[in-house]
Amino acid sequence: MNNLESLPDTHSSSLDSPPLPTPRDWAVRHSGYPWLGGPMEEQATRARAALQAIRESDGAHTTELDAGYGEVRTIGWYSRQLSSSGMLSSNGQGHVKVSDDAERWLDTEDDRILAGLLHARILLFGEILLILQSSAPLTHEELRVVANRDYGIDWKTVDPIRKRVGWLRSLRLVEFSFDHKLSLTSEGEQLIQMLDIVRPEELAQRSQISVETKGMALPSVIGERVYALTPEALSRRKVAFGYIPRTKAQTIYESFHLLCSWFDYGSTKENFLQKAEDVFGVKESSGTSALYALGAFGLIERVSMTEYRVTDLCQAWLRSGEKMPLAAIMHTNLQILGELIPHLEDVTRVPALQKIVNETYGVNIGLQGIRSRINLLHACGAVEQLAPGRFRSTPSGRSFSDSVPLLEPSEELGGVASASQPQKNRESDDTTAMVSELLESSKDSQHPDRFELSAERVFTYLGYQAEHLGGPGKTDVLVHYSHKPGQQRRFIVDTKASAVGPVTDSMIQIPALKDHTKKHNADFAVVVANAFSGRIIDWAAQNDVMLVDVKHLSEIVNRQTRTPAPLSVVTAYFAGKANAWTALQVEWRERDDSVNLLSEVVDCLRREHKTPDDETGGALTAEQIYFLLRNSFEPRPTQATIRPLLDFLASPLVRGSKPEGKGWIMPDPPSQIARRLRDIANRIESVSETGIE
Repeated sequence: MNNLESLPDTHSSSLDSPPLPTPRDWAVRHSGYPWLGGPMEEQATRARAALQAIRESDGAHTTELDAGYGEVRTIGWYSRQLSSSGMLSSNGQGHVKVSDDAERWLDTEDDRILAGLLHARILLFGEILLILQSSAPLTHEELRVVANRDYGIDWKTVDPIRKRVGWLRSLRLVEFSFDHKLSLTSEGEQLIQMLDIVRPEELAQRSQISVETKGMALPSVIGERVYALTPEALSRRKVAFGYIPRTKAQTIYESFHLLCSWFDYGSTKENFLQKAEDVFGVKESSGTSALYALGAFGLIERVSMTEYRVTDLCQAWLRSGEKMPLAAIMHTNLQILGELIPHLEDVTRVPALQKIVNETYGVNIGLQGIRSRINLLHACGAVEQLAPGRFRSTPSGRSFSDSVPLLEPSEELGGVASASQPQKNRESDDTTAMVSELLESSKDSQHPDRFELSAERVFTYLGYQAEHLGGPGKTDVLVHYSHKPGQQRRFIVDTKASAVGPVTDSMIQIPALKDHTKKHNADFAVVVANAFSGRIIDWAAQNDVMLVDVKHLSEIVNRQTRTPAPLSVVTAYFAGKANAWTALQVEWRERDDSVNLLSEVVDCLRREHKTPDDETGGALTAEQIYFLLRNSFEPRPTQATIRPLLDFLASPLVRGSKPEGKGWIMPDPPSQIARRLRDIANRIESVSETGIE
């Protein structure tokens, strides 16, 4: 029986209006929706039949029910389908029971109670009634467009709208006409007066208040913990993000909120694992990992051998109804969280952000770890996503990072943010010293031989055979390079140190350079100086002399250290070939992208090997990896770029992946792959021009 039809017009008065559940804060309502199959207009009657059957059962997840409609389903299935609705709850012993609000609905047969329950927990439920009240009849697609515009939702398909409308139609609150238009019924008009509906202007106002006036007004117990963070405490925070289960319809914030709400009044490990399996479909091992992650983040604590409960910090967050307190709690326990926000002042991609923070703070956080942190900050409103993989901090995020203690940049790295992975080894130190010496010696005009020796060292480091000559009538550095197999060629390098920096035409003799080039049977001449100005720039171009300032030469050294391009491309630049600098930059970028993509592929294989499902068996094909990475990696990869990386990982020397059926699996952890590659690099590095040293 649908009781809305028989209600008198005065049912919205306070005398006969049933008490409705208090709506959750807009930020933590479920974006997913309950669905029991069948026609749209049957959802409420199917739910009533299912709840009555569950009420008469033992509540065990494996118990099968015949609730009519020719379908036999387990209670676990109903628990999953109705998880966002609030119709079911736990009996405290791992079994399912009908919730108190749903019991009232069954007993009174007043559909307004069910409508209120769904509105209290489901994002944009009663608000659909408000949209339809203030507009002409709308199609599902038109309703989606208005909802996206007015409520800041980004639903790409009409399905979330269609399913919500299905429940509203089954409750006789919305009607569907022959021309596929949706409009409000009289019952729907009356129910609007009873529901606490969020209006678009209120939503915008709440957001504005949160950013401009609330700032960092944290619950006192959380604020005290955050502001008491010392540099030592900041450096001791855990690095691993841990496993937090999610569904496609949930943000990571909603997952945290839901998981912690299970412990609001205490819960056993067994109950938690059962709920995790019912709601998220995860195995016991994954559920246990999530339990440990919540404990490590300071959100739950163990109070007996079998029971857990939320901590004071977590309880304060749940009661606040705000998102930023969760970010604050996580910041106290997770290495590099609030620290990310200042690096997102400008639009930043995740791989670039990973490199920046790893070098700036001397940490080693993987791409997935950075993504998890960004997803949390995004869900809390601290950062915004402008495009797939591109993020920027928000005003509330900047207020957060300005207010909380942050980890200081690593002193031994000089606190300089760079787009490279930290390399705490001798080569990195030597490269830094070499570039510094190049810059300093370029202005030491009193000791020109210092600049000559510095240039020799740089060209040798780049992979050439460079010899310092110097002296009257000689070039400063003679550089040998391989042109073809067994064929050596040469170019000369002349250095010009200047105390004032820029070198002018009076300091460079073009005829002398030509003589040196001819004398040494060289192909071309290069002049290295701090900078160049005046007519010498045009003269050099007219006489095929390449001018290289220390800024460009230093960049070549740094980029060749991180993502070395073929030496032939570097030589083309020194030879003054057209567009050679652009070609070098393209080589560096493509090399960097390839290595980043390789890391992403390894991470995909690692995750799948760790938590395989029945479909993949832990193995992934190039096509599956493409679909996993296509929206989170820029430039977007292709299967053609992924397959060579899988073949490389599968080589006998690397053994980072292994063909399995139609796909690849990763038998060893990434640390083992890195050690093998490091061993290969070390051994190759021991080979000099004359053989193995």
